[in-house]
Amino acid sequence: MKRMLLVVVAMVVSLICLSVAKAGDVSVKVRMTTGPQDPPTTTFASNTPKLYAIFKTEGAKTGDKIRGALIAEDVGDVAPANTKVLETILDMEGDTDAGDFNFSRPTNNWPVGKYRVEIYVNDELATAAKFTIKAVKKKSSDEEEEESGD
Repeated sequence: MKRMLLVVVAMVVSLICLSVAKAGDVSVKVRMTTGPQDPPTTTFASNTPKLYAIFKTEGAKTGDKIRGALIAEDVGDVAPANTKVLETILDMEGDTDAGDFNFSRPTNNWPVGKYRVEIYVNDELATAAKFTIKAVKKKSSDEEEEESGD
């Protein structure tokens, strides 16, 4: 009888621990854009001034740390695969519908290639968004003459 009672108590304690762990989880959804009001995209031009990772959280609490890391997955000879390029940490004050991490363009434009933004909550990976940077198309000399009004 005591053994049965111990098993029941152990099961109840396990269920309580599971629900507490689940209650502590934070859900994060992210979309990449060229600006806070712009539509989502997965392809950016190499001269895009800023890349935005707009995120929404559910379950975030005051004091939670949300970290956004920009990773260059494959940019050829510019950097080794999966190089962390930039990182920002935010202190949360509860949930948000419009949090953002933004990353400014390097002086010589973004290197062409594949990237991802990883978002961590209290040092645990919550989500990631993959995207591509493509070369800017150069104008031909005929197009430049038309645009200059000559």
